[in-house]
Amino acid sequence: MISDQEIVEKCIQEGNEHFEELIKRHSNYIFGFMMRLTGGNQMFAEDLTQTAFLRAISYLQSYNPAKEFRGWLATIAINSFRTEVRKHAKYTLEENMDHISANEQRGDNQDFYKLLSHLSSDERTILTMKYIYDYKNADIARDLNMNLNTVKSVIKRALEKLK
Repeated sequence: MISDQEIVEKCIQEGNEHFEELIKRHSNYIFGFMMRLTGGNQMFAEDLTQTAFLRAISYLQSYNPAKEFRGWLATIAINSFRTEVRKHAKYTLEENMDHISANEQRGDNQDFYKLLSHLSSDERTILTMKYIYDYKNADIARDLNMNLNTVKSVIKRALEKLK
């Protein structure tokens, strides 16, 4: 199977028609990530997923093949989420809980979304990266362009809020 890095090279050299393979490989991952960050708002998560892929195509020339493509794409998705949240400062998880389907509100998902609803968007983003996607603190700091100590303090503060 051809690697993500090879597909990116093909896109840069031959055009973006090869990008569809990257979408197929990573769309579920990015969509799941956005679902968690948006508190289960499917429409918002779909929009953010689409935005992330559109931005990835635009910035493909800046991709460093020495790094994992999925991580690079996740960074774009996170930044898209943060940009949209800033644009729509009135967006809150509580307002969007209505968008979570009955199936998603059962069991663990409901508890998960309720816990996250008490956190800021940065706290949700960082905790999701750390505990759902197993990012290391240093990777979170790098991907979010934050100081490592800031990431640690956000994690500590968010966990205290959840107690």
